Amino acid sequence: MLRTLLYFLALFCLATSSNWAKLNHMPVEVLGFYRLGFAALLLSLWILFIKRIKLPAFDKNMYWVVISGLFFFMHLWTFKYAAKNTTISNGMIIFSSNPVWSSLGAVIFFKEKLSFRLICSYILALIGVFVLVSPGLSLSGQMNMGDLSSLLSAILFAAYMLTSKKARRHYDNELYAFGQYFICALAFGICILFTGAPLTGYEPVSWVAVAGLVLLPTFFGHFTMTYLVHYMDLSMMTCGKLIEPVLASIIASYLFNEKLSATAPYAFILTSSAVLLLFGPHLYRQFFSKKS
Repeated sequence: MLRTLLYFLALFCLATSSNWAKLNHMPVEVLGFYRLGFAALLLSLWILFIKRIKLPAFDKNMYWVVISGLFFFMHLWTFKYAAKNTTISNGMIIFSSNPVWSSLGAVIFFKEKLSFRLICSYILALIGVFVLVSPGLSLSGQMNMGDLSSLLSAILFAAYMLTSKKARRHYDNELYAFGQYFICALAFGICILFTGAPLTGYEPVSWVAVAGLVLLPTFFGHFTMTYLVHYMDLSMMTCGKLIEPVLASIIASYLFNEKLSATAPYAFILTSSAVLLLFGPHLYRQFFSKKS
């Protein structure tokens, strides 16, 4: 029961991510640098002084951490751009298709079997994205660029998850997470050097958003999920994340007075059906095997 409550708490914290990003007025690279930099600093203190874990040497396995961290960096960049240039509901509905992209990537890169169910899920997810963006489809439109950025963010998140699968075979959760946060902060810092974006001079609400992103989505969200993955079924956790667009949209309706588009409910049904079709049979077998 406690783990179930923790799971829904983690989902709520993750659902706040796009709202914090929209509330923040910093450039993408500055927000990313502060968010991941603070997270890496706090986690390093935990590793070195609380758990007293020795940092590993840089070896061939560390390359997967670096690659995964770079995909995470690109995912966060596109996610922040989408939060600023489309509605929260649109962005989160499109992003919720990421389990389908992860499964497709597993077929391509890990030689997993391409099932008919995956093909149907892939088609449903694409139809859902098209239904959502088709009313005003135009690459020159700001909102459509935000929608496309959400789709790219979902694909990049899938790439991050697939490469992290390799990295986590060699490192425990704390070390892996520290590597992710450090690589991301470094990448955002390099971007700041090229863009010349200022590190100071932002209004208080932006700093509140940074603190919110570090504490809620980063630690209470991702860290709780990392803990629960050892105790809960991964497929069930993936399907449960379908509630995130609903939670994010409810929060956005209060914070930014956002309204759902006319096609949003249909798109949500299609993308949800894609994920449920993909993982539903597995969940069904697990549920009834426990019953018996």
